[in-house]
Amino acid sequence: MAEKINALLVFCEGPHDVAFCRLMFKYCFDINQISWKFSEYPAPFNQLFKTSMENHAAQDMSLDMAHKFFLPDRTLYNENRKLLVLLFNTGGKNKTDNPKTFLKDFLPLLKQSTVFPGDAKKIVNNCSYLFLYDRDHKAPSDVFSWCQNEFSQIGDDIFISEDFITDEGNNLAAGCMEKTVGVYVFSKSKSPGTLEDLLFPMFESARGELVSEVGKFIDSAFTWKTEQENAEKRIAEIARRKKAIITTMGQRNKPGSSMNVVVDQGKLISKTIFTQNNDVKLFVDFVASLAVLRTREFTN
Repeated sequence: MAEKINALLVFCEGPHDVAFCRLMFKYCFDINQISWKFSEYPAPFNQLFKTSMENHAAQDMSLDMAHKFFLPDRTLYNENRKLLVLLFNTGGKNKTDNPKTFLKDFLPLLKQSTVFPGDAKKIVNNCSYLFLYDRDHKAPSDVFSWCQNEFSQIGDDIFISEDFITDEGNNLAAGCMEKTVGVYVFSKSKSPGTLEDLLFPMFESARGELVSEVGKFIDSAFTWKTEQENAEKRIAEIARRKKAIITTMGQRNKPGSSMNVVVDQGKLISKTIFTQNNDVKLFVDFVASLAVLRTREFTN
């Protein structure tokens, strides 16, 4: 008989979020990256991924189209807790068709997986969903409403049947349907911003002198309009500058690498600095409250 496990699907706005989440699940939940073949995934993912790959391979498409979202960027698993975490890079707020298409294929199969598991050795019994976005210049509640409107219906079926409820004590987080669905916006808790506003202080704590030196170089080499009146453009420019500094800091350990590689593999932030960061703690507390993680092992 196939073993029943739980799953959490995390839909990230971009590759930096994926890198950040991989570290968060590793450091804070002991859920680590694994490399499974399609046949090793639990039902219904085993058949879904295989079919998706075959369908893409059968189409006559250009290379750039072949890289469209259809598989997770990272697969994480904890055997003791029987929990699978899939991290997806959706490609940004304006690419909602990517996760919608995936969910449209996945949700009907999830309902059938216990009845028709095929050759799978594991079956997804319960599944939760987490949507991650930068707050940018908007109020968190506006992002929650936007997310609910975008994903309330998948295909012909209702996916989000309740309003999101903002977490008590954390205005960046909201959940619904007994927290089987959650949404989190990245910024400092009391101001607009992006994921970089969480990451940058950790790099400053870990390598303050290097941050200062790289910052001086970045500012001397390029012009940054970080004090312009337009809030949307100002916040985006501040984020770009921080991305440039973080990316440059990682070039000794990971020459030529992008920011997501620097965050994920650069080893510039220690586990202690990461886990003791107050903004990270807020995010971790919310993730721990999601339905498939709401167990004694995670919350104690």
